[in-house]
Amino acid sequence: MKKIIIVICVIGMILMSFDMSISAKTGKSISYDSMPQNLNECPTNITVDEAWNMLTDTGNGIQIPIDVRTKNEWANGYIDTPWPECPIWYTMDLFYNETWLSIFMEEYAGQDVVIYCAGGTRSIIVSLLLCDAGFTGTIYNMLGGITEWIKQGYPTRYNTQPDRPIVDGPTTVNVNQPMYYTFSATDPENDGIYYWVDWCGEGHCGSWQGPYASGEDVIFNHTWEKKGKYTIKAKVKDFYGNESDWTEFKINVPRNKAFNYKFLEILFERFPQAFKILKYNLGL
Repeated sequence: MKKIIIVICVIGMILMSFDMSISAKTGKSISYDSMPQNLNECPTNITVDEAWNMLTDTGNGIQIPIDVRTKNEWANGYIDTPWPECPIWYTMDLFYNETWLSIFMEEYAGQDVVIYCAGGTRSIIVSLLLCDAGFTGTIYNMLGGITEWIKQGYPTRYNTQPDRPIVDGPTTVNVNQPMYYTFSATDPENDGIYYWVDWCGEGHCGSWQGPYASGEDVIFNHTWEKKGKYTIKAKVKDFYGNESDWTEFKINVPRNKAFNYKFLEILFERFPQAFKILKYNLGL
């Protein structure tokens, strides 16, 4: 009987600590009427083994890992799962802010998210915050956090700069004719990448396009309206915003020489038979 009382007291203290922590930052409490349902049905607790199996197989849908640790912890490494199921950094403090919480719930509405931290405490708090806020997707809480992940031998990684893109296509083009160019770039961690293609060569023209898979050939087209010499500038950034160096590709748009029809008119007036000879040779 004494052991049962101790267990009940510990559970009560844990629930109170969750409520006090959330109340201190958000100004509201999780409803104790809904707490048993939240604990039993939302979130779904999973082991690191289950998380690994989920996050390395897109055949069971897309699950998105959400790392709620601090900036320094994130910089020291995070779980290594392949794109598009690679982790997103969304520190715990953002979930205490109603604006950022709303942004998260809207961006990941209806999706499966795997919440993890260092050891499992912050992830359960964030999970309960999302449950209480009515998150419409599925919330998985990874027990033991990245500490248990590493203990079980699963990989972690850092983020490095993607390689600069390779550009392939014609170097001499015609005015007012769409020209097609192939772009390709690789990311050392095989993250999804975005392309910035600046057709005017000044560095600020264009916008980010993507994401595309690392190593995938991507085709863009452009039409030049004036003759001259141009430089295509292109760069890529990975899923985490780490940008490559610029690649430059030179283009020449020569002037189209107009055909002199007046010369033909004068020629045919002076030499009437020339037109017949031309028609005969052309098979007209």
